[in-house]
Amino acid sequence: MNNTQFSTSINIMFTVALVFFANTSFAKGLKSDELKALINDKTVESESASGFAAKIYYSPDGSFKKIKRDEFTKGVWYINSDGKLCKKVDGESTALCRLIVKKGDVWKVYKVPGNPAKSWKHKSTWLRILDGNPDKL
Repeated sequence: MNNTQFSTSINIMFTVALVFFANTSFAKGLKSDELKALINDKTVESESASGFAAKIYYSPDGSFKKIKRDEFTKGVWYINSDGKLCKKVDGESTALCRLIVKKGDVWKVYKVPGNPAKSWKHKSTWLRILDGNPDKL
C-alpha cells in the first residue's frame, strides 16, 4: 500500500468514526416509559429549529392537538418500540417518529435517518411542559 492509499484509508476510517461518535453522543434518548410519563396529559411548549413557537397537547387517549403559526392540527401519538415519539396527523398516511433527548433544562427533538452515516437533524426544542391542557387546545 503506498502513502496515498494509506492516507485515503485513514481519512475514510476517521470520517466514519467521527460520524458514528457524533451521532451516538445524542443516543441517550428517553426510554419509552420516561417519555410517556413526561408528555402524557401534558402540553408541550416548543420552538421549531426555524424559530416558530408551537404548543402541543398529548391526551391520555393517544390523540394530540397542536397550534403553530395560527394553524391547528390534530392526530394520534404513540411511542414506538425504539422509544421514539411518533405522531400521525389526521389525513396523513404515515406517522413521523422523532427521538427526544434531554439537553440541560430542555428537550431536543431529532429526526434520525435510517442511514447511520447521515447526521441527525434537529427539528425542535421543547422549552416547557405543563400539566394538562391549560390552553384548551
